[in-house]
Amino acid sequence: MLDLDRHGLQADYDDLRRRGVTGIDVELLTFSVMHGNGNVILVVDETLSGLSAREIGSGLAQELCESFTAVRVDGIAFVRTVDGPVRMTYFDRDGTNASMCGNGLRCVTRYGNERGYLRADADVVMTDDGPKWVSAAGGAIRVALGAGREFQHVADDRYFVFSGVAHLVVLLDENQDLDAIDVKTAGAALRYDERLCRQLNHPEGLHVDFMQRYEDGVRIRTYEVGVEDETRACGTGSAASAYVAGRVWGLPYPIRVVVREGEMRVEETEHGLLISGVTGHLFGNIPALDAPISRRAPIIAPALAVGGSRG
Repeated sequence: MLDLDRHGLQADYDDLRRRGVTGIDVELLTFSVMHGNGNVILVVDETLSGLSAREIGSGLAQELCESFTAVRVDGIAFVRTVDGPVRMTYFDRDGTNASMCGNGLRCVTRYGNERGYLRADADVVMTDDGPKWVSAAGGAIRVALGAGREFQHVADDRYFVFSGVAHLVVLLDENQDLDAIDVKTAGAALRYDERLCRQLNHPEGLHVDFMQRYEDGVRIRTYEVGVEDETRACGTGSAASAYVAGRVWGLPYPIRVVVREGEMRVEETEHGLLISGVTGHLFGNIPALDAPISRRAPIIAPALAVGGSRG
């Protein structure tokens, strides 16, 4: 389970405010630390934070992610709500600009719907992997990552698919112990395999999913590029694994994907692979919708919200 040190999160934020960040006004920073099935995502509202597109970059992303130590922040999603459709720009915790994060998109969809930026029934979020269909209808957060792409059979037990980022899916049989795998070590060995990355035309490195049949679905554990470790859940990894399970094992959609923190559901739709699961707010300072907003006035009192919803 995701352990929360609420006092620690507040202390981290207080320290960030005291320390400051070069080039931005930290007092204006408007954010929520959210999660998708335990995958912790820092969602920053660019407009409410007074941030321009030129101020968004790897250095800022890494510094903000690393400012929170009470919980590991796996990545940061900057939300832009001016000049067209809502846009998500995503960085991994090490500052890598990633084309997509499935759980990041789910968190942005929930946040955007709660703020009135996105229509509940269906809308579109722009990303570095193109426009993505999203929905919060009935409180269920469902996002489409597009079609599975670049599918390849790499070796007897290994398949590749691009689901917004590059994923190598390693199949385990029923005699292997998924829980016994050292995901950080085994995943890193494949992620940094230069020959393999060149072969698959993804020199940026590979996310690695270890997958096993489980009841009516699959179980996975994922090593993520940019986190350089195992995460509790990976949205693009769930989509990639389900895609492989459908192609190789013939599992019908929707496919249940059991992750370290609960389970996710993957569907195949006209919008491509669609993922859903639990999302929640952990900590932040998002103002109430009826609060007066001044881009030059600091937000005085951070609000703490803990919880999740199915979606």
